[in-house]
Amino acid sequence: MPVNVNIDANKTVDQIVNLIKFDRKYTVLVANKTGNTLERVGAYNDSSNWPIGDIPPNSVYGQEFDGIPTTNSFSFASNYRIQPGKNVQLAASFPVIGRRKIELTSINQDGNNPAKNAWDRMSDPADKAVNNSPFDARALITQKDGSLVWYYEVK
Repeated sequence: MPVNVNIDANKTVDQIVNLIKFDRKYTVLVANKTGNTLERVGAYNDSSNWPIGDIPPNSVYGQEFDGIPTTNSFSFASNYRIQPGKNVQLAASFPVIGRRKIELTSINQDGNNPAKNAWDRMSDPADKAVNNSPFDARALITQKDGSLVWYYEVK
């Protein structure tokens, strides 16, 4: 089930997450608090496919899903252009073996390779933050309504 919510830049993670009712096992949410469209310019799909396309300004886009049917797992990454010359990469994984993971990088290049690089760097579920001046981004894993939520915020 897709998620599309308009927000203002002052909403906190908890306020944004509480706007949404979660029905599936996993959710990827991206909050775009910039005045620019986050344009998807690359992806890396190890198992399953990155579920979100372009993200309009001041909105939250997301996708709920249950993972690959036979394993309930997934592992993928995406590359978004914030503006020409400024990119951010988001990676998420719930592998068959191991633990849930999240990653966030800022390689200022379009294409699939920066997404693959972010996917390769994933190693743990700890919160992440990057600065790509004048933009900041953060990533975390939270839980609501029985759903694990991979939350990314770009501002």
